[in-house]
Amino acid sequence: MHEITTETAADYLRQTGKASAADRIVVRELAGGVSNAVFYVRVQTADDAPENSFVLKQARPQLRVAQPWFCNVERNWRELAVLRICQSILESQPPHVETADDLRATTPAVLWEDRENFAFAMTAAPMNHGVWKQWLLTGGGANFAAHARNGHIATACGRLLARLHSGSWRDKAIRAELGDTAIFDALRIDPYYRTIAAVHADLRLHVERLIDSLAEHPLALVHADFSPKNLLVYPSGDRTELMMVDFETGHFGDPAFDLGFFLTHLVLKACYFAPLSTPLIGLANDFWAAYFVTLGLHTADDQRDLARRAMQHLGACIVARLDGKSPVDYLDEPQRRDAARTFGRNLLLDPVDAWPAATTRLRLSVAWL
Repeated sequence: MHEITTETAADYLRQTGKASAADRIVVRELAGGVSNAVFYVRVQTADDAPENSFVLKQARPQLRVAQPWFCNVERNWRELAVLRICQSILESQPPHVETADDLRATTPAVLWEDRENFAFAMTAAPMNHGVWKQWLLTGGGANFAAHARNGHIATACGRLLARLHSGSWRDKAIRAELGDTAIFDALRIDPYYRTIAAVHADLRLHVERLIDSLAEHPLALVHADFSPKNLLVYPSGDRTELMMVDFETGHFGDPAFDLGFFLTHLVLKACYFAPLSTPLIGLANDFWAAYFVTLGLHTADDQRDLARRAMQHLGACIVARLDGKSPVDYLDEPQRRDAARTFGRNLLLDPVDAWPAATTRLRLSVAWL
């Protein structure tokens, strides 16, 4: 495998016929991920030609974290498969766009793939896009009004995730294509759940049961990395678009994981901004409500069971982002970490049925910060 870097990317593109010797190529590495090398590439073929921009992504066998963490680079091809299925689901369903405040959900389009070098290219979001994680971290707490659209984004996220789940619910063809969960295990279950089971002896049986429940509920397409860092927001005409990226952990499994994983990021930010955490909790409320209203195709028992499992995954994911192999990068103060950890542990040791019940506990956990 030819390892692509900022310095070698231009030569790689020319050598593989993706660019010519005369093309002007500018490459910038994109930050934020730990499992792949991701580059923003600009190519201009002539002085007066419009610039061609795209994202180039190559899998790495070792992830960039403090603890040893490896994963098969074949995951690139799983990412392409999941991306294309997500795109197909969104194209087959009418989007929820009623007012100018409603966001349109989209995915990148695959441009080409290089199987020999475990790399592929896809369309890029416009340069004026924002990463929702950064909006939340810079516009939370007292400055939350700086990004007044956050509530609309949270609602759009709930609708988007529900569309992916409902559009793949018990789909035999998607299950046949994405039923192998080895990559999900390597990138989520082992570094998250098995790691915290080893760290917290009193949680081990609870976490092991949660792992077993994943295999017992193969219900829908699971993104498994649905979080603010993988949601790009940008203007498009008179509306705003929400681009979902990073599909390598996708598989057919229990959608409860996606719910718990996403809420984890809002809960951790609520702890980060406490005592000014109410806006973040409000975003979680918006997301949760929009998700279940949009999902709305399944029985009350299905939704009740899904909500209950989601709360257990929320607890496990919170503890994992503190004590697993991929610790959260912005929650440094010990008392804030302890508040988040206590909240997560309690959701595992004393489960609740749904997010509204969890909010009461969360407010108590952050009240003294």
